[in-house]
Amino acid sequence: MDIATTSFLQASSLLAHWPTDWFIVAGVAGLLAFDALRNGPARAATLALVLPTALMLEQLLAKAAYIGPMLAGFVSAYKELAIFGAMFVLLYFVIHRIVFTFADSGGPLPALIAGLCGAIVLIIVWLQIPQLTALWHFGPQVQAVFAESYRFWWLLVAYAGLAFARS
Repeated sequence: MDIATTSFLQASSLLAHWPTDWFIVAGVAGLLAFDALRNGPARAATLALVLPTALMLEQLLAKAAYIGPMLAGFVSAYKELAIFGAMFVLLYFVIHRIVFTFADSGGPLPALIAGLCGAIVLIIVWLQIPQLTALWHFGPQVQAVFAESYRFWWLLVAYAGLAFARS
């Protein structure tokens, strides 16, 4: 075997030992970065603003006057997921209209930053919703990196990165 083949085999065996979770995180970040490169960081910024807001509003909805008691009658295990999905769609349209007004196309570096920041916020919110973790349960490495004690810092970095990507 020549040295190029040996190097390739060593690199591929190294990648085979990485958890699938990191490939999913990199794929989401790559998709968001590609979209930000083509269309500007507005969608990644919208996603980063909508996900925590929808989560917070979904949790507050159970205590809301008039609609809270009405929603308490639903006994479906996926009620929270459906409510979260409806809040997400509604808030996405509203916040995207606000953010898109200020959107412009950046370069490769702001697109990469927007993609990574959007993926960070997505993973943090994903770990907060039990029905989503039932769809895909991230392994212990991802859960340790985005653990509860670090979530504040990850969100702070993500929003600062999005602000940088916008400038």
